[in-house]
Amino acid sequence: MDYHKHIREEIIPLVPDAGGTLLDVGGGVGATAARLKHLGKAQRVGVVDLIDSSMEGVTKDFSYSGNIEDARFLDSVIEAEGPFQTILCLDVLEHLVDPWAIVGRLHKALAPGGVIVASIPNVRHYSAFLPLAFQDRWDLADDGILDRTHLRFFVRSTAIELMTCSGLKLEEVRGNLVGGRKVKLARALSLGMVNSFTYLQYLIRVRRVD
Repeated sequence: MDYHKHIREEIIPLVPDAGGTLLDVGGGVGATAARLKHLGKAQRVGVVDLIDSSMEGVTKDFSYSGNIEDARFLDSVIEAEGPFQTILCLDVLEHLVDPWAIVGRLHKALAPGGVIVASIPNVRHYSAFLPLAFQDRWDLADDGILDRTHLRFFVRSTAIELMTCSGLKLEEVRGNLVGGRKVKLARALSLGMVNSFTYLQYLIRVRRVD
Protein backbone atom coordinates (compact mmCIF):
# COMPACT_ATOMS: atom_id res chain seq x y z
CA MET A 1 0.00 0.00 0.00
CA ASP A 2 1.22 3.51 -0.84
CA TYR A 3 0.34 5.35 2.37
CA HIS A 4 0.95 8.74 0.79
CA LYS A 5 -1.87 8.15 -1.74
CA HIS A 6 -4.26 6.10 0.41
CA ILE A 7 -7.73 7.49 1.23
CA ARG A 8 -8.57 6.89 4.90
CA GLU A 9 -12.24 6.05 4.46
CA GLU A 10 -12.59 4.86 8.07
CA ILE A 11 -12.10 8.37 9.49
CA ILE A 12 -14.75 10.05 7.33
CA PRO A 13 -17.60 9.50 9.84
CA LEU A 14 -15.59 11.33 12.52
CA VAL A 15 -15.09 14.45 10.40
CA PRO A 16 -17.96 16.92 10.92
CA ASP A 17 -19.56 18.89 8.10
CA ALA A 18 -17.72 21.94 9.35
CA GLY A 19 -16.92 23.67 6.07
CA GLY A 20 -14.06 26.14 6.29
CA THR A 21 -10.45 25.05 5.97
CA LEU A 22 -9.08 21.56 6.60
CA LEU A 23 -5.39 20.80 7.19
CA ASP A 24 -4.11 17.24 6.80
CA VAL A 25 -0.86 16.91 8.77
CA GLY A 26 1.30 14.24 7.20
CA GLY A 27 -1.36 13.91 4.52
CA GLY A 28 0.88 12.74 1.69
CA VAL A 29 -0.47 13.82 -1.68
CA GLY A 30 -3.76 14.93 -0.13
CA ALA A 31 -6.02 12.08 -1.23
CA THR A 32 -7.98 11.96 2.03
CA ALA A 33 -8.30 15.74 2.18
CA ALA A 34 -9.55 15.86 -1.41
CA ARG A 35 -12.10 13.15 -0.64
CA LEU A 36 -13.42 15.12 2.33
CA LYS A 37 -13.74 18.26 0.22
CA HIS A 38 -15.66 16.29 -2.40
CA LEU A 39 -18.04 15.16 0.36
CA GLY A 40 -18.63 18.76 1.41
CA LYS A 41 -16.89 18.49 4.77
CA ALA A 42 -14.53 21.39 3.98
CA GLN A 43 -14.40 24.30 1.56
CA ARG A 44 -10.60 24.49 1.38
CA VAL A 45 -8.19 21.63 2.00
CA GLY A 46 -4.45 21.34 2.14
CA VAL A 47 -1.60 19.20 3.39
CA VAL A 48 1.68 19.58 5.17
CA ASP A 49 4.12 16.70 4.81
CA LEU A 50 7.80 15.90 4.56
CA ILE A 51 7.25 14.95 0.93
CA ASP A 52 6.57 17.60 -1.70
CA SER A 53 3.13 16.84 -3.14
CA SER A 54 2.61 20.16 -4.92
CA MET A 55 2.98 18.57 -8.36
CA GLU A 56 0.83 15.50 -7.65
CA GLY A 57 -2.44 15.14 -9.53
CA VAL A 58 -4.69 15.38 -6.46
CA THR A 59 -6.78 18.53 -6.20
CA LYS A 60 -6.04 20.57 -3.09
CA ASP A 61 -5.94 24.26 -2.28
CA PHE A 62 -2.51 24.44 -0.66
CA SER A 63 0.48 22.22 0.02
CA TYR A 64 3.57 22.70 2.18
CA SER A 65 6.65 20.52 2.44
CA GLY A 66 8.63 20.56 5.67
CA ASN A 67 9.09 19.25 9.20
CA ILE A 68 6.16 20.13 11.46
CA GLU A 69 8.45 19.88 14.50
CA ASP A 70 10.23 22.95 13.15
CA ALA A 71 8.25 25.59 15.05
CA ARG A 72 8.96 28.37 12.57
CA PHE A 73 7.84 26.23 9.65
CA LEU A 74 4.60 25.11 11.32
CA ASP A 75 3.83 28.64 12.50
CA SER A 76 4.31 29.93 8.95
CA VAL A 77 1.75 27.41 7.64
CA ILE A 78 -0.72 28.32 10.38
CA GLU A 79 -0.28 32.04 9.76
CA ALA A 80 -0.76 31.66 6.01
CA GLU A 81 -3.70 29.23 5.96
CA GLY A 82 -5.30 29.14 9.42
CA PRO A 83 -7.33 29.07 11.47
CA PHE A 84 -8.62 25.60 10.66
CA GLN A 85 -12.04 24.12 11.26
CA THR A 86 -10.60 20.61 10.95
CA ILE A 87 -7.09 19.20 11.37
CA LEU A 88 -6.24 15.59 10.55
CA CYS A 89 -3.34 13.75 12.20
CA LEU A 90 -3.60 10.27 10.73
CA ASP A 91 -0.83 7.93 11.87
CA VAL A 92 1.64 10.78 12.14
CA LEU A 93 1.99 11.73 15.82
CA GLU A 94 3.81 8.50 16.72
CA HIS A 95 6.62 9.54 14.36
CA LEU A 96 7.37 12.74 16.29
CA VAL A 97 9.91 13.47 19.01
CA ASP A 98 7.41 15.57 20.97
CA PRO A 99 3.85 14.90 19.79
CA TRP A 100 2.46 16.59 22.91
CA ALA A 101 3.98 19.91 21.86
CA ILE A 102 2.57 19.53 18.35
CA VAL A 103 -0.93 18.84 19.67
CA GLY A 104 -0.61 22.04 21.70
CA ARG A 105 0.40 24.06 18.65
CA LEU A 106 -2.37 22.58 16.53
CA HIS A 107 -4.87 23.34 19.31
CA LYS A 108 -4.04 27.03 18.96
CA ALA A 109 -4.38 26.76 15.16
CA LEU A 110 -8.00 25.62 15.40
CA ALA A 111 -10.88 27.99 14.86
CA PRO A 112 -13.30 28.23 17.82
CA GLY A 113 -15.18 24.94 17.92
CA GLY A 114 -12.75 23.33 15.49
CA VAL A 115 -11.73 19.68 15.76
CA ILE A 116 -8.68 17.48 15.44
CA VAL A 117 -9.26 13.95 14.16
CA ALA A 118 -6.36 11.60 14.88
CA SER A 119 -5.50 8.00 14.11
CA ILE A 120 -2.99 6.53 16.55
CA PRO A 121 -1.60 2.96 16.34
CA ASN A 122 -2.46 0.67 19.25
CA VAL A 123 0.68 -1.04 20.53
CA ARG A 124 -1.54 -3.45 22.47
CA HIS A 125 -2.72 -4.99 19.19
CA TYR A 126 -2.13 -8.73 19.21
CA SER A 127 0.35 -8.52 16.32
CA ALA A 128 2.71 -6.57 18.58
CA PHE A 129 1.68 -7.88 22.01
CA LEU A 130 1.76 -11.65 21.47
CA PRO A 131 5.36 -11.88 20.16
CA LEU A 132 6.49 -9.67 23.06
CA ALA A 133 4.57 -11.59 25.72
CA PHE A 134 5.25 -15.14 24.57
CA GLN A 135 8.33 -15.05 22.33
CA ASP A 136 10.38 -12.22 23.86
CA ARG A 137 10.34 -10.53 20.45
CA TRP A 138 9.96 -6.85 19.54
CA ASP A 139 10.79 -6.90 15.85
CA LEU A 140 10.70 -3.58 14.05
CA ALA A 141 9.39 -3.52 10.50
CA ASP A 142 9.10 -1.26 7.48
CA ASP A 143 5.46 -0.47 8.25
CA GLY A 144 2.68 -1.27 10.69
CA ILE A 145 2.55 -0.81 14.46
CA LEU A 146 6.25 -1.57 14.93
CA ASP A 147 7.34 0.64 12.05
CA ARG A 148 11.01 1.37 12.68
CA THR A 149 10.33 5.10 12.25
CA HIS A 150 7.87 5.18 15.18
CA LEU A 151 9.34 7.09 18.10
CA ARG A 152 6.33 6.88 20.43
CA PHE A 153 3.93 4.07 21.28
CA PHE A 154 0.41 4.37 22.65
CA VAL A 155 -2.49 2.37 24.04
CA ARG A 156 -6.05 3.69 24.32
CA SER A 157 -5.59 5.58 27.58
CA THR A 158 -2.31 7.25 26.64
CA ALA A 159 -3.58 8.13 23.16
CA ILE A 160 -6.49 9.95 24.80
CA GLU A 161 -4.10 11.68 27.20
CA LEU A 162 -2.03 12.87 24.24
CA MET A 163 -5.01 14.31 22.40
CA THR A 164 -6.39 16.11 25.47
CA CYS A 165 -3.09 17.27 26.98
CA SER A 166 -3.58 20.89 25.89
CA GLY A 167 -7.21 21.18 27.01
CA LEU A 168 -9.01 19.91 23.92
CA LYS A 169 -12.31 18.19 24.76
CA LEU A 170 -12.62 14.50 23.97
CA GLU A 171 -15.69 13.81 21.83
CA GLU A 172 -15.28 10.34 20.39
CA VAL A 173 -12.96 7.33 20.42
CA ARG A 174 -13.35 4.43 18.01
CA GLY A 175 -11.26 1.33 17.63
CA ASN A 176 -10.28 0.49 14.06
CA LEU A 177 -10.93 -3.23 13.87
CA VAL A 178 -8.85 -5.04 11.27
CA GLY A 179 -9.12 -8.81 11.09
CA GLY A 180 -11.01 -11.77 9.75
CA ARG A 181 -13.38 -14.36 11.15
CA LYS A 182 -10.97 -15.61 13.84
CA VAL A 183 -10.63 -12.13 15.31
CA LYS A 184 -14.38 -11.58 15.32
CA LEU A 185 -14.94 -15.01 16.90
CA ALA A 186 -12.39 -14.28 19.64
CA ARG A 187 -14.13 -11.00 20.41
CA ALA A 188 -17.51 -12.71 20.65
CA LEU A 189 -16.35 -15.65 22.77
CA SER A 190 -14.45 -13.41 25.20
CA LEU A 191 -17.49 -11.15 25.73
CA GLY A 192 -15.37 -8.19 24.75
CA MET A 193 -12.45 -8.90 27.07
CA VAL A 194 -9.96 -9.08 24.19
CA ASN A 195 -11.31 -6.11 22.24
CA SER A 196 -8.38 -3.84 23.04
CA PHE A 197 -6.02 -6.42 21.51
CA THR A 198 -7.90 -6.38 18.19
CA TYR A 199 -7.88 -2.67 17.37
CA LEU A 200 -5.10 -1.71 14.99
CA GLN A 201 -5.55 2.00 15.70
CA TYR A 202 -7.66 4.30 17.81
CA LEU A 203 -9.55 6.99 15.93
CA ILE A 204 -10.04 10.02 18.16
CA ARG A 205 -11.87 13.32 17.77
CA VAL A 206 -11.23 16.26 20.08
CA ARG A 207 -12.70 19.75 19.94
CA ARG A 208 -11.52 23.24 20.86
CA VAL A 209 -13.84 24.64 23.53
CA ASP A 210 -11.73 27.50 24.92
